[in-house]
Amino acid sequence: MTENKEHLKLTHDGLKGKLLNFTGKSGEYWVSIIPSLNVSGYGDTEKEAIKDLEYNLKVLCDDLFKLSQGQRDAELKNLGWSRNKFFKQQYSSAYVDDKGVLQNFDSPKQVKKTILEPANV
Repeated sequence: MTENKEHLKLTHDGLKGKLLNFTGKSGEYWVSIIPSLNVSGYGDTEKEAIKDLEYNLKVLCDDLFKLSQGQRDAELKNLGWSRNKFFKQQYSSAYVDDKGVLQNFDSPKQVKKTILEPANV
């Protein structure tokens, strides 16, 4: 199940990658979350929640690029990501096991799982 494997690539103008995204209703609001980056968004509709998530992902990216390379690596490591030793700007997530199953996230059955592929967020 390679298609569910998360990865990030930091570029000079943002990040690219493949990230697991979970979207569902929580009370009156829709919530969309990328657990491996600890980024979420919410809104009155599913579309608003995803739009807010994308905005917050951009804020995270902006904040990461304000850090030195060492600080950026430390922040990503704290989130469970490891740096590719051959391709220094690529990271992979420890949240997804070998079978593509998301770890450390208690998701209700009604939550929708999608793949988000940011391109230069």
